[in-house]
Amino acid sequence: MKHHEIIVLGCGGLGSAALYWLARAGADVLGLEQFHHGHEFGGSHDHSRIIRLSYDASEYARLAPYTYTCWSQVEQESGVKLVYRTGGLDISPVEAGVRPEVQDIAETMRATGIPFEEWTPAQTMRHFPQFKLPENVRVIYQADSGLVDARKGTQVHALLARARGAALREEVRVRAVHPLKDSVQVVTDTETFWCNKLVVTAGAWLAGILADLGRPLPITVTREQVTYFKTPHLRDFAVGRFPVWLWYGNREHCFYGFPVYGEVAVKAAEDIGGQPTTPQTRGFEKDERSDASLRSFLGRFLPTMLGPELYTKTCLYDMVADRGFILDAIPGHENILVAHGAAHAFKFASLIGRIMADLALEGRTGYDIGAFRFDRPALSDPHCKPVFKIQNRPLTDWGGRGEGDRALLTGVSV
Repeated sequence: MKHHEIIVLGCGGLGSAALYWLARAGADVLGLEQFHHGHEFGGSHDHSRIIRLSYDASEYARLAPYTYTCWSQVEQESGVKLVYRTGGLDISPVEAGVRPEVQDIAETMRATGIPFEEWTPAQTMRHFPQFKLPENVRVIYQADSGLVDARKGTQVHALLARARGAALREEVRVRAVHPLKDSVQVVTDTETFWCNKLVVTAGAWLAGILADLGRPLPITVTREQVTYFKTPHLRDFAVGRFPVWLWYGNREHCFYGFPVYGEVAVKAAEDIGGQPTTPQTRGFEKDERSDASLRSFLGRFLPTMLGPELYTKTCLYDMVADRGFILDAIPGHENILVAHGAAHAFKFASLIGRIMADLALEGRTGYDIGAFRFDRPALSDPHCKPVFKIQNRPLTDWGGRGEGDRALLTGVSV
């Protein structure tokens, strides 16, 4: 078939979830993926992502409980376990004159009715002696935090979608997207398709697509990495004995990590520790600066987590200026919908897929997504400055605002 009710462009974590929820709703839906499904060129691969209720912004805290509901429904239908509750720690250093980020998290959880505990460093180390914390940190514990299996989650969504009648075409490169009066034309290397609605879940390739649709948007793409360490203290870091954790360095160096899962090793990383790149020019080599930063942090605060390196794996972050989601139709092209996760959305993937199905089929959703529209300042004000930092390299040093991500559509792949 060349005409479908809905086409999903890009079938990573968000796209595969959209494919599933659209198929579950009975839609005639086609997914197009430029690489093989489950590839490692974007940001949806590897074993684990943190899932949590602890957010410093109410727009995420209000949605977060529904992420567990959606993943649970997928688990029930597939019989595959995807979410593991381990408990989670949010940790910030306390510095004179600096508001610790976990204070915002605590206030948001109180306002939204999410239960949590505030621990002293000593209490934290009694619960989890793997940590070596100084006195000048503030700690929040939330029992429902844990991990979701990214690799399995993406595959399960796609397989369930196919079982419900969805089509998924792999190794298909899109060359052009043409909005028509009542439909959208999607031109690939070998075929042309039409649809009533197009759902774009292209991740790091989104900027070029938007530019060719006359809606250029600065999107910062960075190459990031995670490292698995073969700790000799496996039992101490097993699921059930060790939590997921995030260290907020007061908007400087931020780190996060996991218990043993997916590999016989622990996983940790520096958040936004990489360098600007584009999907077309990114490399896969290790970033030695970020590696040294992570090892220094772990050596100080989680020394027994370290061990011989199993491997380091790269991925892409793609972020608009406020590092917020986009869940909206493109202004002027209301039959083209965008789901953009800003490099922190996998935990929300199934929920976002459901939301995009609502928007595509009904034109509205019951979930509160008003903060993720195209018309907010971070997307509509050309002078809006990014709220995140590239480690050791100010954004102004590289021209910053996403100019390097602009690609001719002949070079865009999703």
